[in-house]
Amino acid sequence: MSLNEGLMNEEQIIRAIDGNTYYQLNSNLQHFIYFILPKINRNKKINCFHAEDYTKPDICISQDDMSRYISVKHGTAEGVHEERLDSFIEFLKENGIDDYTIESYLLYHFGDGTTDGTGKNRLDHFNVFVTYNERIVKMNEKFNDSREFVKNFADRVLFQGVNPLATPADIIYHGDEDFGSFISRNQIMRHIELRKWDYMTSVVHIGPFILRPKARYPGREIKNDDYRKRVVVSYPKLVSDIMYIFKRYKF
Repeated sequence: MSLNEGLMNEEQIIRAIDGNTYYQLNSNLQHFIYFILPKINRNKKINCFHAEDYTKPDICISQDDMSRYISVKHGTAEGVHEERLDSFIEFLKENGIDDYTIESYLLYHFGDGTTDGTGKNRLDHFNVFVTYNERIVKMNEKFNDSREFVKNFADRVLFQGVNPLATPADIIYHGDEDFGSFISRNQIMRHIELRKWDYMTSVVHIGPFILRPKARYPGREIKNDDYRKRVVVSYPKLVSDIMYIFKRYKF
């Protein structure tokens, strides 16, 4: 899904909700509102608007002093987060990740034999795993041996973002105005407490989230060096997990 498609989808959802009462919404949005704002006055207009730029919520739905901040996903919805490498490394340190594991991540991230991206021979994904396989296995074990750390990371990439002062999202909604599924922060944190991801052996991951550099440029000219210093996070099973999580855990 392109950025424009995502913004258009958000705009359509806003137009479908804003200024309407509960009874004027279609059945999909009524179902959604019923869960996220169960105490609203159903005969009174509901407000819906874009959330602040560069924060995790995309839209806010409110009535009087009741508000919910929603992160809207659409399409395959695999990409969930991106940030600077230095801020990600700082996050790892703040959460007690040891120096050896951090060094392993940097070797994986740059894939050029260095921890600062100054190497000349940049490897592709396959050869990075061949070269650093033992370290990557140990790194995955360390990243996933604490459920509290996985939950902190999930909160960062799905709800809070890198700014601790920003307004966090409350809900993840996947879909459009006519059909959607959704989960709360409480539900996904409960899911993380109980699930295992041992099968994810061919990727670097924290819980269900896959980590990779935005670009490595193996065997070719570096077109944008800033891309090499950014971490991209994806959640390949997000769409199917939303439906599973909603049915399994209390909203």
